[in-house]
Amino acid sequence: MEEQWAPLPTRYAVDKNGRIGRVQERYLGSVYLRPPGGGREWTVPPEELRRPTEAEMRQIRVYITPVQAVDR
Repeated sequence: MEEQWAPLPTRYAVDKNGRIGRVQERYLGSVYLRPPGGGREWTVPPEELRRPTEAEMRQIRVYITPVQAVDR
């Protein structure tokens, strides 16, 4: 049986336009998302969100993984 998914804070979600975001907050019927790695927040009704696919989760990991500086 698959776990029930909900757009809770700190989880990632995908809106109906395919934008990936980290859930920041739920307030007055809206979900506030911020792109992985930072950027401008946007709001979406919770019924327009879905769980990210495995491919989208790989993309998220690329965005949030720090890159070490190389000394020259």
